[in-house]
Amino acid sequence: MEDYKEIKEMLKPRRDIKASEELRNKVDSALERKGRKQAIREWTFGGIGLSAVAAILIFVLIPSGMSATEVLAEAIKALGETEYIEMTVDIRTRPVENFGYIGINEDFVAHNIYIADSDSLLKWRIDKGERVATGNGSDIYVWLPSLKLGMHLSDVDNERVLGYMSTLLTPGKVLETELYNCTSGDGAEYMVNKKGSEIILTVHAAPQGNFENPYLLNTSISESENIRRYVIDADTKRLKSATVSVISRNREITALDISVINYGRRKDDICRLADGIRYVETENQLVGLTGLSAEESALIVLNAFANWDSSILDKVMPREISDIAYKEKFSGSRLISIGRSFTSGTGRTIFIPYTLELRNGSIHRHNIALQETYSGGWIVTGGL
Repeated sequence: MEDYKEIKEMLKPRRDIKASEELRNKVDSALERKGRKQAIREWTFGGIGLSAVAAILIFVLIPSGMSATEVLAEAIKALGETEYIEMTVDIRTRPVENFGYIGINEDFVAHNIYIADSDSLLKWRIDKGERVATGNGSDIYVWLPSLKLGMHLSDVDNERVLGYMSTLLTPGKVLETELYNCTSGDGAEYMVNKKGSEIILTVHAAPQGNFENPYLLNTSISESENIRRYVIDADTKRLKSATVSVISRNREITALDISVINYGRRKDDICRLADGIRYVETENQLVGLTGLSAEESALIVLNAFANWDSSILDKVMPREISDIAYKEKFSGSRLISIGRSFTSGTGRTIFIPYTLELRNGSIHRHNIALQETYSGGWIVTGGL
C-alpha cells in the first residue's frame, strides 16, 4: 500500500479535497496515454463504451470511526496480499457480448474469474462461455470459441476490455479514479454501515455520459444510475460478496452479483490459450475512410455490402473479422436508408441508424458504430 500513501492521505474526510499538482499530472498523463489507444481495438469490446467507476465521496462514519475511503483502502490491502482469488460473478448480459455490456432485461450469465498476483505481476482469466479473455500484465488475449476467432492486444489496460470488472482485478486503481473524480467534480454517494462481523459499503452513482439520446443508457455499469454494495469481512477486510443494481423507472434491478469468492494459492495455468483459435494482431492499424463525414462514410460502407467490396471494407474493418463474422450475413444486401448520426454515453463513438434488405429478403435495422482514428479516418467498430 506504500504506492497509495499519498492518495489515502488526500482522501481522508475533510471539507476541502485538493490533489497535488504532481498527482494531477500523473493522472492526466495516464488518461492522455489511454486516449491514444487505436480504435481498431473497439472490435474486441463489441462497440459498447466502457469507462471507469465514477465517484466523489460523501463520507458517513461508522461507530468505529472508519470512513468509506478507509474501508475501501483496507479491502484493497487485503486483496493485494492474496496470491490467488476465484470468483463466480452472475451478470445480466449475453454470453457472446463484450465484458462491459449489461442488459437489465437479459438473463444472468455466469462469469468464472481467476486472479493470480505474484511478484507484482497480475495474471487473470475471465470465462463467460462464448467469450473468454486472459491477461498477463503486458498482453491480453480475447477469443470467441464458437467462431474460433480471437484478438491479441498489447499496451492496453484491463478496463478497456473488462469495464467495471477490471476494478475487481486491480482494485487499487479505484483510489486513483476516485481522487481524479473528486478533483473534477463528478459525484456519487458513499455510505458505510457495520452489521455484526460485516462492513457494508454502499455506493449510489449517477449515469456517466451524455444521454440526450438514451441509446447506451443502462448498457454498462458506469452508463447507468446504479447502487453498488460491497460486503467486507470486518476482521480480515476481505471482500465477501458484492452486488450492483441498476435503477430504471424507479425500480432497482440487480444486474451483477458476486456470489462466490475463494481465496487460496496461485495457479500457474490461468493464462493458457485455447487451441484452434486464430488470433488477430491489432497492431496493424486500419486506414479508415478519410475526407468524409460520419454519415458519408456509413453510406459508402453499407453500400459496399452489395458486392462485398473489399477495397472499401478492408479500410474500415479487420478482414479476419469481417470475413468470418459478417460476410455470410451481409454480402448481397441492399441499403434502404440511413438516418442522422447521434452520440450516447461516455465513448467517442458516432452512431448512424440504417436499414438493410438482406439477400434473403429479410429486413435488418440497427445503428452502425463509427469512430474517427487519430489519423482522421472513419472505421467501423460495431452495430452490425
